[in-house]
Amino acid sequence: MRSNYCLWLIMGWLCFYTWHIDHTVYAADAQKDVALIYVTSNKQPNEDVQAVQQILQAYTSVDTIALEDIYPHSLQRYERIVVINTYSTVLPAKALDALNQFQGPALMIGDNALQLAPFAQWQEGPVVELRALGAESLNKPVQWESVQPTANAKIIKMASAINQSYPFIIQQQNWSFIGAFINEGTLQYNWPALLGELLQLPKPQAHQAFIVLSDITMKTNVQKLKKVVDAFAEHNIPVALEVTPIIVEEQVNYLHDNKTLLRYLQQLQKEGYTFILSAATSMEQSLEYLALRNIYPTMGTDNSALFTSSIQQGNQSLYSAQLDNHIIYPLTAGTVMDSAMYPFYPVKQQIDLLLKAPGSVIGMQYPAYSDAAYVQELADYLTNHPQIKLINFRQTKQQVKSENITIVQHENGEQMVHLSLTNFQRLKILWNERPFESILWALVLIVSLFVALFFMNTLRLRITLRKRLFEERKTNG
Repeated sequence: MRSNYCLWLIMGWLCFYTWHIDHTVYAADAQKDVALIYVTSNKQPNEDVQAVQQILQAYTSVDTIALEDIYPHSLQRYERIVVINTYSTVLPAKALDALNQFQGPALMIGDNALQLAPFAQWQEGPVVELRALGAESLNKPVQWESVQPTANAKIIKMASAINQSYPFIIQQQNWSFIGAFINEGTLQYNWPALLGELLQLPKPQAHQAFIVLSDITMKTNVQKLKKVVDAFAEHNIPVALEVTPIIVEEQVNYLHDNKTLLRYLQQLQKEGYTFILSAATSMEQSLEYLALRNIYPTMGTDNSALFTSSIQQGNQSLYSAQLDNHIIYPLTAGTVMDSAMYPFYPVKQQIDLLLKAPGSVIGMQYPAYSDAAYVQELADYLTNHPQIKLINFRQTKQQVKSENITIVQHENGEQMVHLSLTNFQRLKILWNERPFESILWALVLIVSLFVALFFMNTLRLRITLRKRLFEERKTNG
């Protein structure tokens, strides 16, 4: 009986093991979309590789792989491949076999193309200095070793030197070829649509857009800010408020120095507005400062470890990016300038360029000191454009976590806040922020303590004296 039990146990274990192995193999071999294969001198992704990766991620999922890690059959799980070469080298035989066997849409960018079977009949051309790509002029000449494709190749776009044009974007069988990834000027807005077409990727129809009310400090005019916030609210346009709670100039200035502004921001927090932390000092110190005053930022302007999402300035990226478990939303469409004669015009020009790049993010700054009259034109454009979808960051999943503060925001707008600051830490923060005021309060407490002691001692003496007088009277009859 015992032996039968052991036999059934072993058979059951074998069945589970077999199922587990099959399941694991199936998961590993599951179809994926794009393999982005890079060839660089240091075997690390460079800026061009990262730019192509961001472009493709707006369409679909992407695995970024070094060419040295490619071997026969390793590309079978992918629907499409892109190879980007940044220097001339002999491609490894095992990688060439895998690339030549690939039957789906494929793209080669840069050098080494003639080593692939589909391009093997092409000829090397002269080294030329390109001045334009299609109708787009280049900021500076680009030296490029041209190619001469076979007669059956399909020329998609020509590039121009001073006196002659050369095939630059070409299709051959299931492969496409781009001479070089020249990612400058307005060309960066043309690459996304072009790469999508060459790889037969479905085009995203919507563009996420958001507005940040920036430059909010203790010097902000509350009435101006209120008019701007109300103007956007009238058009049902969500905005996020970028607050710098501590600024350092000739002296340190704190948000609470403008009590009217602080009360107004606290009111906006209760009404469900999103706050973005911009720190002139330590991010953690600024976060604690706001949290102790019931303002809870859920995004930052730096790629801080405290935040899962940030707003990035001065970045050429057209898309929200994933970096070290952070979602980064770039401010791409510029700032509505208060001093300009037509403040919305340069922003609109930039938006029109961004709309050429499928799935790109449109991030705008509206300074808190700007006139509310500029909101109308911006609101009309955004709300009436069929491709633009406004983001309400309060309805996104966010998390902020420091040593003493945890803020969890859910997609329904609910925020869970936990502060673990001790009384001593609160006193220390108060001392750092307002040392003179803290000294005055300490003096008040000390004086009050002495007054209380004096009063209690006087009262004790009076009670003792009255007791003695009563006892003397009683003794003397």
